[in-house]
Parts: sequence; structure tokens; C-alpha cells
Amino acid sequence: MKRALLAIVALALVASLAVAEAQDATTTATQWRDVDIAELMANAPDKETYPEASALFLYLQEMTDVAEDGSLTTTRNKLTRVLTLMGRERHSNQSFLYDTERTTIELKHGVTVRKTGREVAVEEDGINDITPAFLEGATIYANVLEKVISFPVAGPGSTMDLQTLTTTAPAKDGSFSAVEYAGDTDPLLVSEFTLRYPTGTYSPTYSTFEGLLGDIEFSEESGDGELTFTFRDVPALVEEGNMPPRNELLPHVMYSSYGSWDEPAAFLADAFYPHVETDGAIADHVAELCGSAASDEDKMRIIFLDVAQNVRNVHLSLGIAGYEPNDASTVLSNKYADTRDKAVLLTSMLRAAGIEAYPAAVRQMRGRFIESVPALKQFNRLLVAIPSGGGYDFLDPFLDDVRYGYLRWGPGNTALIVMDDGTGELVGIPAFDPENNHADKTMKIELAPDGSAKVELASDLKGYFDRKTRMTLKDATEPEKEKIFDGYAHGVSPGATDVEHSHSNLLDLTEPVSVRQSIDAPDFAISQGDMMILRIPRFPFDFGSIESYPTLAERKYPYQIPCENRILLSIDIALPEGYEVVRMPDPLASSNESADMVLECEWDEPSNSIEWRVDFTHKQMRVPTDSYAAFKADVDALASPKNRLILLRKS
Repeated sequence: MKRALLAIVALALVASLAVAEAQDATTTATQWRDVDIAELMANAPDKETYPEASALFLYLQEMTDVAEDGSLTTTRNKLTRVLTLMGRERHSNQSFLYDTERTTIELKHGVTVRKTGREVAVEEDGINDITPAFLEGATIYANVLEKVISFPVAGPGSTMDLQTLTTTAPAKDGSFSAVEYAGDTDPLLVSEFTLRYPTGTYSPTYSTFEGLLGDIEFSEESGDGELTFTFRDVPALVEEGNMPPRNELLPHVMYSSYGSWDEPAAFLADAFYPHVETDGAIADHVAELCGSAASDEDKMRIIFLDVAQNVRNVHLSLGIAGYEPNDASTVLSNKYADTRDKAVLLTSMLRAAGIEAYPAAVRQMRGRFIESVPALKQFNRLLVAIPSGGGYDFLDPFLDDVRYGYLRWGPGNTALIVMDDGTGELVGIPAFDPENNHADKTMKIELAPDGSAKVELASDLKGYFDRKTRMTLKDATEPEKEKIFDGYAHGVSPGATDVEHSHSNLLDLTEPVSVRQSIDAPDFAISQGDMMILRIPRFPFDFGSIESYPTLAERKYPYQIPCENRILLSIDIALPEGYEVVRMPDPLASSNESADMVLECEWDEPSNSIEWRVDFTHKQMRVPTDSYAAFKADVDALASPKNRLILLRKS
């Protein structure tokens, strides 16, 4: 990492002690347990054995010791063989995000072992604590730092030996939990994790998952106050595109000291509710906002939009800096907030307006939820739950770029709703109905005898597509919009120009999104004597599409799109006088567990016009590997050039 790019927070004493130890080339690697490091390095596989790998993780060894009060001491050892220059780029800078108020991380041993056997220690200025880029300007979260340890001369053939000691202060209730992953973008030979705990105080719940990477050797050992989990021969996580989240691909162990969900609910309630405020500055602000509101629904909308749009988002996942938010009045004053602070502010303001509201922990991305392991580590975001009709409506105060009422993150997952009395309720959030994410697109083409055309585009967008549109256009300047719409015109036909464009008020999150454009396309179709070749263009507004296509012939992992959705595209073509249709696409229709697809093309002779129509519904986010081939065949048939080709002839 370039030193000039590091915002260094010097921890001189810790760094100097760690470096003094690391610079002694004869220092014994005391944290390794029952592992012959020299033998591992001498017998490590080479590039010929793993031709596609940039590095090899020879051995990962981690042990967490739990004290009677719940404080944690964790030793982590990692032995990495670098195979290529890419491996050096990927792994020579090891980073750890941590909360300085509860956690310390100390380098115990850090050396690069060259192919010759010479050891080069991590240097003093190779250990740095920096402020993560996403926290710049958010001083209230200054307790979150990123420790970066940079290994010198870590070229191909060298081995990096990293040993750290992490100490974590006990939680208020003495609880602990974690998810330990085994695997990365390069192969892993052995990963060993051990949890040791006092049996008289704790009886952890846990769950293991061997992942979707392939055949992995897994073993589990339990003894009196000790659990050990070992994964062997973990393949590299190779990017396929449109993959499920990492927590469903990588093997991992999840554990928790809690025995029931009431316990983490009580912990979160104790951390959250003391900072909920309904008087003072909060009450005054709500009264000013909602003075003219006629109903609770109006108040809810006004309050949500104020928190979502006027308090800057700080993208710090739940738990990284702890679970206790700041006081609601402090958040209101700061005008920036992470997920904890936005939730406490929204909850406070809603309650000040007389609206019942509770924090709800949820996982942002859809993925595995293990009900048998009550762990807050399963969640990374706080929503706000409002009782409604025997269930709950959910608001996400981070959504400042989509129409009010839409819930982008959380559908299809389980939420933990936390009550004032410390009890909790696990509630499933229904997956999207495809109509929640709907793009209705129309193109009207007036075709002239010379092949030129006047084209009118219109798109009405909901949910996922609403958000994509606002993210594309909401903050764009007029010159930037001119460039964007010029690109859309060229996407319809080479040489086409933007005549006029418009859109709804994208800053108003209560308005639906619509976009319009008029295009002049001088070379839309090709005239050849009495014949005219017409190709149906791709609809150019990229914010109205999923922008994912099943390109691979076969997949190792399921194919996953962002959400369930429906895209309706209707193209009406007014033909030149005196022309008739010689050829047009045949209809197509398919339906499977993942998607429904329909293509229709009709020529209305009395009006001499063609309607080309596609209706594509993704009923599920994920296409399993065993049905992917059939799904891809259907999509390929729909996208085939012959299904966009129309031939005309002078009658």
C-alpha cells in the first residue's frame, strides 16, 4: 500500500514492540500449535499443482479463548505462499477492521520468507492504523479503524507468516458470537478453528456449513469446554458473476453463547432504548415537520423522508462499532448516521408523533438464516418496524434514493424485532412479488420509406428500477443528462440524435418515476430496392433492465439476479405506406420455476402497424444449477437476432 495514501494513526508503542520482535529473524513462531512451519513451507505445492491460483493459503490456525467474564483472546496465524504478482497484490497488505474501544490487535510475528530461506521482517512503517475511506468526515465513529500490516518483498515463491493477537473486552451481558469463514479467492489447504470456554459459565450453540465450493474435507471435535473445526482442501472462490452471497458459498462455523433469541433481543434492547428520545429537540423537530399532517400515515411519510434525505448515510455495518447507538438528539444534530443511529432517530421521531415503532435487525442481502444459533452476527442492518394489520410494515431510513414505502434490503429474510421490555420476535419478511419491481417500457416508431424513423420512448418504473433510475439521473447536471440521453439515442440507432427528453421529479420520493425521450433516427432501417430490413433495437434505458445475462454454458454456483421482477416491453411500429410484412418473428413462450417468458409479434394490416411485445417475469431471485441450462436456453431463444428481425416489401 502506498504510504502517501494512508491516513496514519500512530500507535507507536505497540508498533515498536511488535516490530522489534518481528525484526529478529530467529524469533520462534510461538503461536503456532502442533504445526511444523518449516516443513509446510518446504513441501508446499507449487504453481504447476495450482496453475490458476495466485497464492496458496497453506495453513490458517485460529484459537479463541473465552474468559469467565466473556472477554476474548484470539490468536490468528496465517501462512500464505505467493505464486504470482497478482498474489502479491492481493495478499501482501493484510487488513483488519476493528473497534478500538473494545478491541486491540497486536502483531506478534510477521515475516516474509524468501525462496532462499532468508526472512525479512515487517518494518515499523509497515504497521498502520487508518481511518477507512467510508468513515471520512464521520468523526463520531472515530473508534472504528483499519489496521494494515504490509509485508515486504512478498514476490512469487515467497511465504508470508502472519501471527496476530486480538483481545476483546466483554460485552455488557458477557455474551460472544462469531462467524468464522474458511476460503477466499485462492485455494486453502488447511483451516483450523478452536473455541475454548469455561463450561460452568457457557454452553455455546453452533452450526457448521461446508459451502458450495466443491468437495471439502471437514472434521469436528468436541471436548470439555473446547470445540475444534477443521476444513481441508477448500477450492478457490472463482468469480462467476451473478453468484449467491459469500455466506452461502464459503464453508463456515457460526457460534453464539446465547441459548435462545430472547437473550440477544434483551441485549439489543438494553443498548438501543436508552438512546430513544421523544422530548426536547426531537419533539420540537417533529412538531415543526408534522404541524399540518392530517393523519398518522402523513406523519410517518414526512418523518421518514426527513430522516432518509436530510441525514447523511454512513455505511457502517451493524456490530462493527458495537450495537449501542448515539442519542437521537445527537444524531439529529450531526446530520449523519450509521444504521444504528438512523434507526434510533427514526424510532424516536415516530414515537414522538404518537406512532408505535421498534428496531428490527435484519441481514441486508438475502441468505442463510440459522434459527438454532441465536447470534446478532447474523444481522448487519437495522430497520424500523411499525405494527400493521396483525403484522409489521418495515422502513429502511437508509433508502434516500427510491420511492417512499419500498423496502430494497430485507425481503426474503428474517428480522428480529426488539421490544421495549427486552423480548424479541423473529418475523419473516416476504420475498418480493415480481410486480414490486416493475419496468413498463414502450417504444413507438414511425418508419419512413427511406428507412429513417421518429422514435418515442417511455418508461414507467417501480421498486428496483425506480431506484436505478434515481441513482442514474437524480443528481446528474444538465450537461451530464445531455450526454446520457445522447448515448441512449445512439443505442437505438447509429447516428440517431436526442430531440427531447424529460423525467418526473426524481427528488420527490413520493412521486412515481417515469422517463420520456424523443429521438430522430435517420438510418433506423435499411432499404434495398423494394425490400426494407428492420431490426428491433434494444431498449436503451439501462435503468429499466436487470443488466444480467446467463452467459456461461454451465455454472458451479446458482445464478442469482438482484430481485424478483417483471419487465414489460412493447414496441409499436407504424410502417411506411405501401409496405407489407414479409417476415416477422414467431411467437415464443416458456415457463419454469424461475421465470415466465413470452414474445409476441403481430401485424395489424388495416392500420399497417406491427406490435412486438416481450413480457419477462423473474419469479425467483435464484436459478438452481440443475435448471440453469434450461433457463439459459429460454433466455438465449428470446434474445436470438432472428427474433428481432422484420422484413418489409413494397406491396
